[in-house]
Amino acid sequence: MIKLFYPFIPKEAGEEIKKVMDSGWVNTGNKEKKFREELCKKFNWSYCVATNSGTSALRLALSTAGVEHGDEVITTPWTMIATNTAILEQGAKPVFSDIKYDTLNINPEDIEHRITNKTKAIMAVHYAGYPVDHTEICEIANKYNLHIIEDAAQALGSKYRGKYIGRLGEYCCFSFQATKIINTVDGGAVTTPILDNYERLLAKSWFGINKKKRKKSLLGNFQEDIVELGFKYNMNDVTATLGLASLKYFDELLDNRKLIGSIYRKELADLENIQLLNYEYGKDSNYWMFPIHVKNRGSFTQYMYSNGIEVGIHNHRNDMWSIFGPIKNLPNTERVENDIIHIPIHSNLKLQDVYYITEKIKEWSLIK
Repeated sequence: MIKLFYPFIPKEAGEEIKKVMDSGWVNTGNKEKKFREELCKKFNWSYCVATNSGTSALRLALSTAGVEHGDEVITTPWTMIATNTAILEQGAKPVFSDIKYDTLNINPEDIEHRITNKTKAIMAVHYAGYPVDHTEICEIANKYNLHIIEDAAQALGSKYRGKYIGRLGEYCCFSFQATKIINTVDGGAVTTPILDNYERLLAKSWFGINKKKRKKSLLGNFQEDIVELGFKYNMNDVTATLGLASLKYFDELLDNRKLIGSIYRKELADLENIQLLNYEYGKDSNYWMFPIHVKNRGSFTQYMYSNGIEVGIHNHRNDMWSIFGPIKNLPNTERVENDIIHIPIHSNLKLQDVYYITEKIKEWSLIK
């Protein structure tokens, strides 16, 4: 069976992790610091705070942006549920905007009329690694003095107008979960270009304690005062070590995904019953996933599995679940819920696998 996802773990990672385990220091330390520094160097980020998950990164960004109980956050329904449960955890209300059918990203044209005096922020997800309409969303946010929090869990290495995602906006959140391009098994990060934001994010990721300002004595290191509520979201040195080992291979991994993506886009263009997403010039996807629209998804899924190829929906519209209230009238989201499917794309795929997948999709398209 050709798998839909497959984690990348460098062969040397085990030995590097063993060194950390043998060192006697496994909590947040030099490896975590180096991982953050290498991420900033690689992707030209100003500041970066590493967390124990991408979900923690989202909650940390929301809290630091000042989203509070009773506030509203305009967000997308088409995403991993963590995007929107993080808003609920912060005591705020997700307000769902419709998405664009041809990109699966939040539709800027469906945002402004949803803004109220309770709106505090916009949550924008770079779905499957494809960048959102950043300029248009920023214009709306600036007009109404709203924060933008980017959920870039799937978008490490993606670019918008030549700049890496993570250096464009106020808060940008990443995930290093097991199936991401590089992984720390579980882990995440928040980037920001603003020094004050960075210092607050760093403190809030560890109970609100600023380690640099602790008083040192023979009795221990003590914080004089804690001025903001914090969390236990810090990344440890063990997971950071896996991230460092993986990061060395990032360019190779990204190039491989882009090659697979380009083959899919060439081979699957203009097929009956198949519609590719619309990827525009100036928005460079990292191809973390490869979603396609298909007519008669059930038939397609059965055919692919019968030929040894795993496919999957991966996400559902979040507003269908009771924790978010009654389902909303979102026409494009409804269409996507009924016809989207993801086909395999990962570092373990061989080119012969890729062409076999496209061959079987073409066969299905002809017999459908």
